[in-house]
Amino acid sequence: MVPGSGEILIITTIADPEHAEAFARGLVERKLAACVSCLPGATSFYHWESDGITRDTEIVLLIKTHRDRLYEIERYFEDEHPYELPECLVFDIAVLSKSYRDWMHTELSGK
Repeated sequence: MVPGSGEILIITTIADPEHAEAFARGLVERKLAACVSCLPGATSFYHWESDGITRDTEIVLLIKTHRDRLYEIERYFEDEHPYELPECLVFDIAVLSKSYRDWMHTELSGK
């Protein structure tokens, strides 16, 4: 294991599999993310434009990338995310395996 050197994990949610797959594929194709894992079956509860609590089934996307891609990812979210107000939570990765870190950097560099 090695200390993180700018690697981040971004979490977002998308309602349907088709949009989730297109969003994830676009991030990887553009080299904005090394990997995106789509986890189906999340149930979210929140207030949205009503007095009651909304309950939705969503897909959680785990986006593995580097901090230097954050500005481009923010633009991508604005242009491509299907939600009016998308969740975009960014976490610094403190420690990861050296081999995974090296792979991430290779994927993001396009080499």
